[in-house]
Amino acid sequence: MATTTIQVRMDTAIKQQVEQKLKSMGLNMSTAVNMMAHQIIRQNRIPFEIIADNNDTKLDGLPKSVNADKMTDEELRQSLLQGYQDAIEGRTRPAAEIVAEMRAKYNL
Repeated sequence: MATTTIQVRMDTAIKQQVEQKLKSMGLNMSTAVNMMAHQIIRQNRIPFEIIADNNDTKLDGLPKSVNADKMTDEELRQSLLQGYQDAIEGRTRPAAEIVAEMRAKYNL
């Protein structure tokens, strides 16, 4: 099997913390990245949930994340109703526009 090298930009402190955690599991960064890549292929998605430090924290007036599994039935109903009202009243944006904005904002 041919291999290739990849480069990833990461905060130095984060890298050190990750390497320490991986070492305690008997792994290194390369093995962990390869494991994640195989799971992405197998599951056809990012193989873990990405959550905010605090779901109540807001960014530009919007929740950082919404996890229906952690909402009450009433919270979910209200969230769905708000989305429906936004769509009816034209408070929408094309997905391509949002993706382009995120790419620019996060240097993706």
